[in-house]
Amino acid sequence: MLRALCLLTCAVAVSVPSRAHAQSSERKGGPEKGTWGAEASVGGGFAPGVGEGGSLLRFVSPGTALVGGIAYSRTASEVRVTFEGLPDDLGRFPSVFNSAFTTVAVRAGVRRYTGTGLGLRPVVGGGLLFARSSVDELSDNSFGGYAEAGAAWFFNPHVSLGVLGGLSAVKQGGGWSTSGTLARLTGAVYF
Repeated sequence: MLRALCLLTCAVAVSVPSRAHAQSSERKGGPEKGTWGAEASVGGGFAPGVGEGGSLLRFVSPGTALVGGIAYSRTASEVRVTFEGLPDDLGRFPSVFNSAFTTVAVRAGVRRYTGTGLGLRPVVGGGLLFARSSVDELSDNSFGGYAEAGAAWFFNPHVSLGVLGGLSAVKQGGGWSTSGTLARLTGAVYF
């Protein structure tokens, strides 16, 4: 999944500047009202247990974007157990237990970029979060909110790299849980 997101981001980054130049040759600053963005992120995610994902951004002003994103994580494990003390024909063959933990998270929110133009721009944002986690055939839903803060460096009107940290609070089962992440690396293209 991460490789596919990276390839998609690179492909869009190569094709967007020539198309955007044809649409708006006067654009010299960062994203403007009506600009769309595609963002890939790696590292600590916006939901517990989710590290990689992607988002779509729609700028409603040069400094404010609506954000919709999805993230996915899957961890598989295999445990081999050999039982001692059983008759030879039963204890020779180890038992194998396989397990997989999967999380899919969806978010919708608003992100505010301080300042306009190119260069370093501080970022704050927040919104709603929904996650579905499953272990083998058991699954559980959680919902809540998230907040993020960090900075993005706009190289030109079409490409930025950033680092975001965040907190999330979700209701899962009968109680609330919180989690946080120090850094999530983001790469975005704007068109």
